[in-house]
Amino acid sequence: MSRPGSAANGFDHLRLIAAALVVVHHARVLNGAAPWMIGWGPDPGALGVGIFFVISGYLVTASLRRTQGVGTFLAKRVLRIAPGLLAALLLTALVLGPLVSSLPVSEYFGSLAPLTYVLKNLSLYAVTYDLPGVFAHAPYPNVVNGSLWSLRLEFTAYLGLALLGALRLARAPVLAGLAILAAGAFLAVHVTGLDARSGLARLASLATLNGWLFLCGAALEAFEVKPPAWTAVVGLVLLPTPAWFLGLPLTVVALGRMAAPKLPADLSYGLYIYSFPLQQVLAEHGRLNVLTSLALALPFAAASWFLVEKPALRLKARLP
Repeated sequence: MSRPGSAANGFDHLRLIAAALVVVHHARVLNGAAPWMIGWGPDPGALGVGIFFVISGYLVTASLRRTQGVGTFLAKRVLRIAPGLLAALLLTALVLGPLVSSLPVSEYFGSLAPLTYVLKNLSLYAVTYDLPGVFAHAPYPNVVNGSLWSLRLEFTAYLGLALLGALRLARAPVLAGLAILAAGAFLAVHVTGLDARSGLARLASLATLNGWLFLCGAALEAFEVKPPAWTAVVGLVLLPTPAWFLGLPLTVVALGRMAAPKLPADLSYGLYIYSFPLQQVLAEHGRLNVLTSLALALPFAAASWFLVEKPALRLKARLP
């Protein structure tokens, strides 16, 4: 069965672009400005996250096909997410937090909040965004790392795919059918205006939108679709329209399958999980923009890759 070869490094480049789009989005929002919209389409943050979900659906479906056993498949996913996330949470709660908190260090560590911040966010499902006295005076106050919300959706998608694999249902028609259901659910939430609300309605909108993108990536891989380069133009034409999410999967897969120079490091995940709290520091001091964001976050992303993520990924070879 044909799969993207080692020369198809376009996905690595797209992941880095997606992370940069999220940084660009937060550089405005965390300054208290309204988000910049791409015409009548998404803001850069939603586009970046959407690209991540398409790539993830495509590549992890290929991984599921190659992996003997659902347990091993999930262990691989944990090794990709958990080590880098744990390091980021510990640095945020135990180093950055006391340095920038408006509370004295003794009072900051006088409660269990730093520990619970690490444990809850590491669980992916009990996400919490605040630490004692941290970013209380920022333009976007009391939110330490607003990027963490997407990780639980992504891991839930992994669990769903693993379940389909265990039931021998991770097949192209099933994945395509589920993608259509997700798109219909998203449109229903959007048409009724529920996506403009907070709480569970907003989460449902995000889950159905990114579920559609993940399942489209999975279905394209399962169908062994090899979209030609020109199909990327279709997605780019739709990008500034409300139908942007319909063309994105083909565009991402078409561009991702292209041969591209291999990057010396995969900085996308580190850039994604470190940039938000570092941008909050810049915002609180009135120095937040795209350039300062990247200059501060990229060294952390590089350290995350070389010191944590890459060594953790080597453990995949020891899995049964």
